[in-house]
Amino acid sequence: MSILRTPPGTKDVLPTEAAELRLIEDAATNVFREFGYGEVRTPTLEHEEVMALSHEASLLTGFRLLDERGQLLLLRPDLTAPIARLVGSRFGGQVGPHRVFSVSKIFRRIPEQRGLEAEFRQAGIELLGLGGASADAEIIAVACRALERAGLREYRVGLGQLAFFLELLAALVPAAEDREALTRELVDKDFVGFRLRAEALALSAGDRHSILAVPELRGGPEVLDAAREHVRSPAMQDALDRLVEVQRAVAIYGYAERLLFDFGIFRNLAYYTGLVFEVYVPELGATLGGGGRYDNLLERFGRAMPAVGFGLALDRVHAALISQSAGLSRPVPMTLLVGGLDRYVELAEELRAVGLHVFSLAEKTAPAEVLLLAQQKEADFLLEPAEASGSEWWLVDLPGGPRERHAGRALLARLRDLAARGPSGRDR
Repeated sequence: MSILRTPPGTKDVLPTEAAELRLIEDAATNVFREFGYGEVRTPTLEHEEVMALSHEASLLTGFRLLDERGQLLLLRPDLTAPIARLVGSRFGGQVGPHRVFSVSKIFRRIPEQRGLEAEFRQAGIELLGLGGASADAEIIAVACRALERAGLREYRVGLGQLAFFLELLAALVPAAEDREALTRELVDKDFVGFRLRAEALALSAGDRHSILAVPELRGGPEVLDAAREHVRSPAMQDALDRLVEVQRAVAIYGYAERLLFDFGIFRNLAYYTGLVFEVYVPELGATLGGGGRYDNLLERFGRAMPAVGFGLALDRVHAALISQSAGLSRPVPMTLLVGGLDRYVELAEELRAVGLHVFSLAEKTAPAEVLLLAQQKEADFLLEPAEASGSEWWLVDLPGGPRERHAGRALLARLRDLAARGPSGRDR
């Protein structure tokens, strides 16, 4: 029955995965708030004409629909452009800088290829009204801290500089259409087309070498020395100096060792103007997220100001954590209570009142079914009456832990003790 499948690029999320995704989201948003970012929420639907102000063609190829008045709407394909609209229309008279974050689903039409998402949940921040390297460094530090707070251990941040390459093209390639074509091929990762087009240009051997070599520069701080050999203008030198400033500022937060310099980062959104970055893990073939500086976007929405931000794809972060065996688990243990649905509702309520999660079963649930449910629901503890009166209970530390007998308040005290040590009695 193919009709029961989800559309390409979408998926169902079951309870265990949903709980783990919620933990990742909570970890990220707690870090955002620690840095002073306030949450904003934009509509799932945006007017096409508003999104067109971003000058980003890819944002206009998403899912479209008509409202009752015949106006064309888009399912939100991005978080940054809607936030730019919000700031332009709702923040007039407020003094900057502004720090905002959003956690929302975004929707993008995709070719039917395995591994691409048409719908995904993203958590991101925007720092609006500050233009220095220290603002860039804060954004990178927040991204790193959010990932580590979620439990990620192995990851790197690729740090690039669009302005460096764009200024190189401006210095060497006179025709705007040639510059745009070269950049587009890099964004599309058409490296063969990029090389063929560069080789067809009427350039000296040295200039052609620089155009081909710069997008290949990636590695540690030594890459910055290699980049200096290709500087052709003061604007290129300024862009390179900015990377050095950002590196020093990120080091203050303690994340310098996470950085890789990568002049081949060309993110697929045209509104980026300078610094760009992406987060990688060795286990995945896709980035976990990224961001950069977009100093010209807010002006199109009526509030000219510099801006920088990033977004994390929460599903990909979850996949990375699983691949690294990060041990995602519920912060509060789940207790399976036999009889909690009917005869022992009061006990179930007492357990919830002391902060435990309770999955209640009917009193007459068969023992085999109880064990099956305990496994399916990944319960941490099982409670079942030791006698008909319900004055004493068997407490089982799952899976396969000891079976203890407790009565009255001793039972609650024991459960509180186990809960304090985390799911399945593990130390938090």
